[in-house]
Amino acid sequence: MSQGDHNMINDLSHAEKQLPYIIKRIKEWDYSSPLCFKLSPYRSPRTISQNALFHKWCQQMSDHFIGKVPTATKDNMKLMLKNRFLGMEKVKVIKSINKGGKGGTVGLISTLKRTRDLDVGEMVHFMDCCYSWAIENEVMLSIPRESEYQQLKTKQVT
Repeated sequence: MSQGDHNMINDLSHAEKQLPYIIKRIKEWDYSSPLCFKLSPYRSPRTISQNALFHKWCQQMSDHFIGKVPTATKDNMKLMLKNRFLGMEKVKVIKSINKGGKGGTVGLISTLKRTRDLDVGEMVHFMDCCYSWAIENEVMLSIPRESEYQQLKTKQVT
């Protein structure tokens, strides 16, 4: 639970439906570190537009490198960029389940951070890092003028 739980609530009736889950999670907390409960406005995670452009870039990088590096597939480019610029995070996993399917042993594993966990601004920063890396490695990436990434970059300048 290092990253915590995130729940979007659209109205009071939805909040009331979420209360049993929230109470259950509070009771399950191991309290080896304090629990923080924070109410805040919903912030949109990285957008579909950003994600689509990132995947397009991974394909463009793969197309550039695949002749010299046969393992430079689109998926491997994505993994390399995430490892280089996002890094790893610890996540709790259930290692075993007790008889009857209740409870279990929980452990921590390291896994690559996921772009779906980034907000719009964090995704722009990640994409900036990927773009710079590509330029340093002589890969020209396309940035459609109408893309959200380009629009956000333009806002930063003005």
